[in-house]
Amino acid sequence: MKSKSKDKKLSGGFEIFMAEDESLITLLSRNTVYVYDLASKEKILSAKTLSNLSYACLSPDKKFIAAKNTSGSLALVSMQSGLELCRDPMEKCEGEMPFFTLDSKRVIDLDWSGRVMLFDAESKEHKILDNTRPLIRCAFIGYDFFSKRIYRFMAKDYGNSPGIVQSMVIDESHLDADHVEFKTLRKFNECLPDHLNGISFCKRHNYWLDISKGKIIQSDKNFKEKTSLGIPKSNSISRLKKIWVSPDEKYLFIDYGKQCTDVRQTPMSVYKNLPNLSCLFDLKSGALVKAFEYNYVSDFTMYGEDSSYIIATWSGTYIGSLEA
Repeated sequence: MKSKSKDKKLSGGFEIFMAEDESLITLLSRNTVYVYDLASKEKILSAKTLSNLSYACLSPDKKFIAAKNTSGSLALVSMQSGLELCRDPMEKCEGEMPFFTLDSKRVIDLDWSGRVMLFDAESKEHKILDNTRPLIRCAFIGYDFFSKRIYRFMAKDYGNSPGIVQSMVIDESHLDADHVEFKTLRKFNECLPDHLNGISFCKRHNYWLDISKGKIIQSDKNFKEKTSLGIPKSNSISRLKKIWVSPDEKYLFIDYGKQCTDVRQTPMSVYKNLPNLSCLFDLKSGALVKAFEYNYVSDFTMYGEDSSYIIATWSGTYIGSLEA
């Protein structure tokens, strides 16, 4: 049941950015951004830029790449030449995946403190659009490409804390501090969804893992709960590390990592050679579809109406098809 040899391995990994028309993807490795054509699976660009890259996104017109590193700096790279056009230290905080405005002239950046920033590709300058702090800390901030809104999870305290989920719609004609605003969608009285366990923004719904209940929660785009799904059974001897739900909501991907019952009692020399396990399940039935042994899985998505998958790791990315 495990799959490895039939999948095509691509250079770069860590975080996947896929163009909305599913034509191109970007991948990362240290100071290099790789761009691949999804139809041919051929590399069309390899561009060196900032060191210690953490994210890279494509502009809607496919002329630019915005690359971001672990220090929070942002660089603009030409898709035509592969050369860096400019860079900005921004607010010196890493955060999450940035994204371009629809006109491809500006980049919206999100950092771990919950700030929303605008980088102008023409002026080469940035400004803070929103710097509000309704609660003590930002637990997570991310952009949903399907609903075109930013979600921000604000916590009342540190650790597994209650808090609120907010959203902001980015309006192309009002990209200034006077016209952007987060609106609270709902309160979580026990604890917020944890993005480290997996929060998926899909085409029609959002999903997250509620470990305390042992359930996967489905909500509408305003985070109003619609239903809950059980966690499928697997042959893993390790607890699950993270979940992803495919964009068309047909499949659930779970990474279990190293197959080890007690990491603390396992010597490192033994642990390094233990097998890995990740599984793709049918979301509704929980039936196992495919199993994988890739090490250090960091991101996952599907395309072609959930007919093909992309599995990113720290050392490379694997693309395969359910029809293969």
